[in-house]
Amino acid sequence: MKKNLVKSLAIASAVISIYSIVNIVSPTNVIAKEISNTVSNEMSKKASYDNVDTLIEKGRYNTKYNYLKRMEKYYPNAMAYFDKVTINPQGNDFYINNPKVELDGEPSMNYLEDVYVGKALLTNDTQQEQKLKSQSFTCKNTDTVTATTTHTVGTSIQATAKFTVPFNETGVSLTTSYSFANTNTNTNSKEITHNVPSQDILVPANTTVEVIAYLKKVNVKGNVKLVGQVSGSEWGEIPSYLAFPRDGYKFSLSDTVNKSDLNEDGTININGKGNYSAVMGDELIVKVRNLNTNNVQEYVIPVDKKEKSNDSNIVKYRSLSIKAPGIKAEAAAK
Repeated sequence: MKKNLVKSLAIASAVISIYSIVNIVSPTNVIAKEISNTVSNEMSKKASYDNVDTLIEKGRYNTKYNYLKRMEKYYPNAMAYFDKVTINPQGNDFYINNPKVELDGEPSMNYLEDVYVGKALLTNDTQQEQKLKSQSFTCKNTDTVTATTTHTVGTSIQATAKFTVPFNETGVSLTTSYSFANTNTNTNSKEITHNVPSQDILVPANTTVEVIAYLKKVNVKGNVKLVGQVSGSEWGEIPSYLAFPRDGYKFSLSDTVNKSDLNEDGTININGKGNYSAVMGDELIVKVRNLNTNNVQEYVIPVDKKEKSNDSNIVKYRSLSIKAPGIKAEAAAK
């Protein structure tokens, strides 16, 4: 389960778009994809900033500094009034382009108490092995994911991004969202119905077997990165002070960092941090106990992908041909 889960989580952190017609890919699309990959790779090599508010304050500081430097032409001691001169922001067009959530490292897993699904007794009172059918079982279980933004990119720009945590064994996925501006926590839950069909169990002669179905629950925890590219400008006025005249101002975020840190489109990479904790059903287990010998055999019942429900909140499982302890054979799928 852990290997499959980690693989699924890694796949889920990327969005891949493939356009093809009769297995022939348009050269234009190939070029576009190569350009997109190149741009993405180049962006990832650039420096990344973790607080837009700091960049904005730097822009305001530079604005006031440059204003007073100009005033020094008329008032040589103008810089002495640095703390007295104020900045009045009047508007901005700051925005985060392509905000998204990426996995940061591998998740940890901790198995919780199993969820009881159902129980049946099957008795073969003949002198020969006999294939008996267990009853079908249904249970409901609530899957929950909690997402927390632990480090914002600043409070000056509002943005959110969704994140889907996939679980490989049941095919169930949970979606949550992260705020780039607030250290808040979001919890999302949904009730999942697990439908387990009857299982064909080959029971030894003169034997009673106990069939117990249960759902393993797991707590998966991990960290994420909140990434995007920020851009935009702020404008406003510098009010008059003493002999200093009123002046308007405007600065761009791109003016607050080294030119080498800018992406080709003039944007700046930003990053925040968050984490998630998901509690969900994992594997569906059928335990067959030979009550004559007390021997036990457990079987993982796979999800029936051919009979997948149109309702994403319903998980359907396959029916297996199982040989009870005493037969000494493995389960075989129908």
